[in-house]
Amino acid sequence: MYDPTFGPTSLERHLSKADFKRYPALATTAGRDAAIHSAVSMAKDGMAGMILAKNDLAGRTIFQVNDLPTELVLRKANQNLRRIANAKQSNRMDIVQRLGLLCEEGMPFCIARFDIANFYQSVDQTALKELVLRRISTSPSTQFVLLTFIDRCAALGIKGLPPGLAISASLSEFYMQDFDRFIRTNIRAHMYARYVDDIVVVLPPSPDTRTLRRDITRALPCGLHFNTEKSHVYSFGDEKKASPKIEKTFEYLGFSFSVYEQSKKSPKIRQVIIDIAKSKVKKRKTRMIKSVIQFLADGNFDDLKDRFRLICCNYQFYDYQKSKHRLAGTRHTYSLIHLPSSALSELDAFQRKIILQKTGKISAPLNSVLTNSQRKELLRLGFKKGFENKTYFHFPPSRLKHLMECWKYA
Repeated sequence: MYDPTFGPTSLERHLSKADFKRYPALATTAGRDAAIHSAVSMAKDGMAGMILAKNDLAGRTIFQVNDLPTELVLRKANQNLRRIANAKQSNRMDIVQRLGLLCEEGMPFCIARFDIANFYQSVDQTALKELVLRRISTSPSTQFVLLTFIDRCAALGIKGLPPGLAISASLSEFYMQDFDRFIRTNIRAHMYARYVDDIVVVLPPSPDTRTLRRDITRALPCGLHFNTEKSHVYSFGDEKKASPKIEKTFEYLGFSFSVYEQSKKSPKIRQVIIDIAKSKVKKRKTRMIKSVIQFLADGNFDDLKDRFRLICCNYQFYDYQKSKHRLAGTRHTYSLIHLPSSALSELDAFQRKIILQKTGKISAPLNSVLTNSQRKELLRLGFKKGFENKTYFHFPPSRLKHLMECWKYA
């Protein structure tokens, strides 16, 4: 039977292998008992003593907890919230797959894309507390921890929810549940999906897109608003063509969807090409450039080769927090793209240009220091090859951190 309380036994279950590496005192019974006792006391007294450390990730501020008792309490509160309110993020790949299948339907439709601006920071703390009071009443201890967590964030001068914490992700999902329910109930949609702050709605064709925008905007929870530059409505017609061309291309969740016009030969289905979004292609190009710049500074070819392995291929690493191996890289992140992929071809061409070209701010100095054998090694690490052959490399966490340091802002 599930135990929602913050007692010693339930909190001890939230210790991970990573904790034993990070906090050597846990190796002793006395050390474990002390940490658990502090966590129990914190859950009982509230989160008024919680300290959050600021860090920078890709140019944005995130927060971390640097003491184990606080971490254990928040892990337990997060687990309880997910169980009580079903506050979980949607599956990114499921959304992309469903969206692609709907776009293939041989009918006119429109797609509305909305992006919530500054999502975590814009959550209204007072409104969130009211939701916690109303909907987490079945677990008073969880309710108390969540309320005092929100109060502590306010006392620390943090607006909304602190990015970087698992509890923030679950609380933001919890905050959006009434909005999700409203859209599914009141908007006549073929599909509605939301992944964190990215929303997509597939609807029957409608000339009145202003009303749609107004209704969805009004339904947003207190404090939230859409980023108008990233919010668009795309309409797809019903005119059937003998030689259909791409009608429109839009991006969602890192993928691009190129939707063709309806065909006279096959009127019941449209051709849809799913590929890597241009913004993500640009990101990989930037990482290649930063890797070369780092190599020109330190001359470490092994690092350059491993960085190209990370960018071009795929990799496996051990997640000590979850106690399991994880996969990452182009094949893992973009497994739903259609082959042949123009994005992969573009990336391969860019990689070859950097390595082989003898002119340019990056290529010229690189060309002067690389040996022929080193060039060949790098050219073996192609995007298409890594994707199609499912090439994976293994890196320990410390090595991954070192390799990624040079592009952490890209």
